[in-house]
Amino acid sequence: MWKKLLTTVTVAALCTCNAYAQSFDRPQEGSAIQADYDFDQTAYNNCISQITNGSGPAYVGCINQELKRQESAMAFFYNELLKQQQYQKWNNGKDLNSGNIKDMNDQFIGYRDRLCSMFAIGMMNFYQNIEWGRKDCMMKVNDEMLRRLQRFYGESLADFSHFEDFDPGTI
Repeated sequence: MWKKLLTTVTVAALCTCNAYAQSFDRPQEGSAIQADYDFDQTAYNNCISQITNGSGPAYVGCINQELKRQESAMAFFYNELLKQQQYQKWNNGKDLNSGNIKDMNDQFIGYRDRLCSMFAIGMMNFYQNIEWGRKDCMMKVNDEMLRRLQRFYGESLADFSHFEDFDPGTI
């Protein structure tokens, strides 16, 4: 009985934590932090659902479209962040083509590309095509970066001063 009760409590706690964490990953309906990017990847999922032959090149075609949407969304978040003075100061200007944001993005792309090429070699038997594995990995790593950028943007706009226990001196 205790084992069953402990399992139920553990599952409930995990579900609660997961729901809480996901609330930060998705923009609230009607909020100012929604980009044009669809975090549910509806267009990508629709493209994948139309593949009938299951070939790697067909999947890569769908992934390439999603990668373009992701790159556009990253640029959106970078531009939105650079509208804020603290990010302009950190970046050494408002320009995406120079400064810390360009340097960070260049390093991110280098990391992502090397990581995903290694991933594709290890997963070649699963994906049947090294390019398919590499691009799928790139899409997933981009998604993680987009969620981070969304969080930075949302939290930079948040006003925590209305919380009763908020003490800016403790940060």
